[in-house]
Amino acid sequence: METAPAPEAAGAPATGSAATRRSKRSAAVSLVLVAGAGAAALTLGGLDPSQREEEALVYGSLGACIAQQLRSAEACITAYKTAQETYAATAPRYETEADCQRHHGSGGCTPGEQVTAAANGRYLPVMAAFMMGRTDAQDLPIQPLYAHAPEEERDAAGTAGHGGGYCTGAGGRVAYAGGASRVHVPASVARTTSTTPRTISRGGFGGTGRATAFSGGSGGRAGGTGGG
Repeated sequence: METAPAPEAAGAPATGSAATRRSKRSAAVSLVLVAGAGAAALTLGGLDPSQREEEALVYGSLGACIAQQLRSAEACITAYKTAQETYAATAPRYETEADCQRHHGSGGCTPGEQVTAAANGRYLPVMAAFMMGRTDAQDLPIQPLYAHAPEEERDAAGTAGHGGGYCTGAGGRVAYAGGASRVHVPASVARTTSTTPRTISRGGFGGTGRATAFSGGSGGRAGGTGGG
């Protein structure tokens, strides 16, 4: 008559197949915990693909783009012409010059009919600059940029000057620190464009977007949020 194996005593070390099974279960649980922690770290670390940065070039004139030679003269000319066409078709419209200047500053606006017949009777911000990709491979949309100089920010700074950088037509902000053309722009700003013009009330133009400052000749980066 066979005798059944005695149960393991409480607190006694596991042996044989029982110990192997417990080891495998422990390893599986640890793996799940590590994977979960890794996913949490990615989330907490802000590695959101929609917030990746794009290296872009911003120029106040066609001549500045050609002179710097980061892109070919042909690429600069094409980008400038595209920005001008986009500007005429999608620039925000204001009912009065005063409304426009409250956001874009003195001298930052022009009668709409001087840009396009479709904007007759409105006021448009002047196209102050244009933004293009560092390379063709990026496939960044070329965008006209407008002076960002909201009245409330000018009052707070105690100046009526420019100072606030640029706005995209979609309301994103590209802040200007002077001197450089290369800039790292959040993808949410670099790839979000206007397809139709907006009529802007006194409340202001934009309200969402990420601010990115120019810094260094080879393109530094700075974060923050701001309205366009």
